[in-house]
Formats: sequence, C-alpha cells, structure tokens
Amino acid sequence: MADTSKLNEITFYILEGLGKDFKTKFKPKRVQIGPGAVEKRFTGVSSDNKIIVHVCHHSGITKGGNIPVGKLNGLYAKCYIMEKVKADEKYIYFTNREFFEIFKKDSHGVIEGIQLRYFDNLPSNYQEVLTEVIKRASDEMI
Repeated sequence: MADTSKLNEITFYILEGLGKDFKTKFKPKRVQIGPGAVEKRFTGVSSDNKIIVHVCHHSGITKGGNIPVGKLNGLYAKCYIMEKVKADEKYIYFTNREFFEIFKKDSHGVIEGIQLRYFDNLPSNYQEVLTEVIKRASDEMI
C-alpha cells in the first residue's frame, strides 16, 4: 500500500512557504460552516481565520487514459464546503500540474470565490516523494 503519510511532509512544507508569502501562519484546523455548529477540517487556515487553503496532491490522467472523475468529484465536494466558509480568501494549491489543468478547465464557471493555483516550488526531494506515492497508488488501482 502506498505510504500517503509522506504527503503530510509536503503539505507542511507548502503551508510554511505560503505562510511566508501571505505573512501569516497556516495550520490544519476545523472551521465552522454556515450558521450551525457544523465544522469541517481544512489543510491550512491562517492564524486570523481569513485565509483558507486546501492542498491537492491528486494525479492527472489515469493509466487507462481517462479523466480522473472520482478525484474531480471529490474536489468539487471540497469546493462546495469551501464556498460556505466565511473567509476573505480561499485557495486550492495543486502539486500536480496535469490535475491542476484538468480541474481548472473542468471547473471554469462552476466554482466561485476559490482561487486555483499550481505550487511549482517543490524541492526535488519532495517532488520525488510525490511522484513515488502517486505511482504506487496508481499501480495499486490496477
């Protein structure tokens, strides 16, 4: 089974870098959704709760050459929840350019108030870990 826990290291690296860019600290946190007592966890929430970040490590086209519909639908569910959160800024950062391009094209005109960004500053050691985890997970699907 692919060791996806290694993705946590990459996520924390990204949150650290974004913290410097946005001049705040990000940490995983549960945030209230709407007027009720429902809370959902997000990859990164700024210290003042004004910025919400989701880091997406999904890969692109499947080995069979298909669009990864399940991954798209899962991310749309995350977007739905993100749209309901009260925050000044909302971002999804992608670590895979192919999936970023697929989702950007597929979601054009569908999601509102969420900025999609490709995080292309991963050091080579993290990029290797990401590539290996995605490859193992993909191999397990066959």
